[in-house]
Amino acid sequence: MNSIFLRIYGGMLAAILVVGLIAYGAVQLANSYRADEYREQMARGTFYLMARGLQRQQTPEELERWRQVLGRLMSADIKVLVPAELDLTEQELGRLEAGRVLMRLNDSEGYADIYFQLPGEQRYLSTRMTRVSEQQARATALLILDELSQFPSNQWDNEFARIQRHFGYPLNRVPFEQLNLDREQLLRLERREVVLAIDDSASRTQSSVQVYAPVGSTGKVLVLGPMRLFDQYPVQMLLVVGGLGLLAMGLAAYLLVRPLQNRLFRLGSAVEQLGRGNLNVRADAGSPDAIGHLAATFNGMTAHIRRLIESQREMTRAVSHELRTPVARLRFGLEMLADIDDGDERRSKVEALDRDIDQLDELIDEILTFARLEEGSPSLDFVRVMMPALLERLHDELITISGGIDINIDEHALAALSPEDEYAFGSERYLHRVLQNLVTNALRYASSKVTLRYRVDGELAVLEVEDDGPGIAPSDRQRIFKPFARLDESRQRKSGGYGLGLSIVQRIAEWHGGGVTVQEGVMGGALFSMTWPRQPRSAAHVLGQADNMP
Repeated sequence: MNSIFLRIYGGMLAAILVVGLIAYGAVQLANSYRADEYREQMARGTFYLMARGLQRQQTPEELERWRQVLGRLMSADIKVLVPAELDLTEQELGRLEAGRVLMRLNDSEGYADIYFQLPGEQRYLSTRMTRVSEQQARATALLILDELSQFPSNQWDNEFARIQRHFGYPLNRVPFEQLNLDREQLLRLERREVVLAIDDSASRTQSSVQVYAPVGSTGKVLVLGPMRLFDQYPVQMLLVVGGLGLLAMGLAAYLLVRPLQNRLFRLGSAVEQLGRGNLNVRADAGSPDAIGHLAATFNGMTAHIRRLIESQREMTRAVSHELRTPVARLRFGLEMLADIDDGDERRSKVEALDRDIDQLDELIDEILTFARLEEGSPSLDFVRVMMPALLERLHDELITISGGIDINIDEHALAALSPEDEYAFGSERYLHRVLQNLVTNALRYASSKVTLRYRVDGELAVLEVEDDGPGIAPSDRQRIFKPFARLDESRQRKSGGYGLGLSIVQRIAEWHGGGVTVQEGVMGGALFSMTWPRQPRSAAHVLGQADNMP
């Protein structure tokens, strides 16, 4: 029991290690994506304002002058490019057309190429930056103030809201007296300087930068931020999550394995009772899982063993009864043979003894065949059997011993078959035995005619043997399939047979996944029908069918 738990737990441990490696890769990928998004959010508003400033320039001279101003503000060379000057992929161009900032990082050289499309135009801003400094933050504040200065003050609220939509961090206008800055920073603001304040918190996730710039003579200050530093998902988080996950999976494994342990314990107890001879014990097979299947197989095994023992007892009684008659005749014949001197009479008695011996051999052969089927020893090799050919072969074999009874094949039924329907999967040897037993049985009771028929009923193959004899009463139609069963003792003795042929037919039908029935035929006699699936089926062990066998 413990080994099962350890195997399951070990498998879960291996699984969580694999998941941990995948999660680590996923975290790194997520961090890379988040870093790209963070850089774009930080830069989008600035490049939008730079593009707006360039679009306001009317002449090439003004455009060049503004480009140089931007270069000094950003401490980088600012270029205005047309599509022919770009070396970008379709995906990258799509990002630019969507109004996003495109960054191409070169970690080995330590720089980033940044691109932004001028709104509504086929021109592009391009720059190469090696580092982000305080100067770019101050330049952003000046660009916002320059954008607002292009509009009357009564429109600033609307324009400020428009500008805000392009930034990935807060923008506010705060009255001067509400600022929480030190004296030196306030004095610098009074001198119309741009102030950068860093909140160097003990927690990296709480560290931030804010930029302050006075808004003309309005008494208000433009506040950019707080702009928080990018925070990666820490690898330590994976260890904590992995440890908690391992504990949770361990608890789940215990809760899952515990019921399995209890069920296996009950199954083991049932096996022990079976070993002590209790054939009525049954295991709990209510669940459709592997243990439930094992319990069902165990129940089938016990039912099969119980049926074998009962059959063995019944067969022992029946065999002793059946053997008594030919053995008694042999003993009586031998005693008479000792007193006969006439040669012709002596030969006649020897021939009678030979017939008794043949009858005894036939009985033993039937008993052995039935015993093999009962024990589950035959190996059924399922192949495609040409059924019309099988009927023809059996007809040719039995016509010589029919004793004047007409054996015919129903040609109308065969003519109705399609070429594919002429085949059925099964064991040719045992299907031949079924036909042989049924026809032999029919010949004993037929008045003048026995008909063989093969047909297809949906997915089922159907073999039928019909005679024009007296038939079988409905009350006896189940009993005739029991071993050594006889409906009319005196008539059975006269017609031969030992009551095993139909039992063998029933066993072979069950092993083919079908069954055998008897009813009244159109000729007034008995109509025996064996049905089984036409398509191939996986070989099932006899124990799996034990509960369904009578």
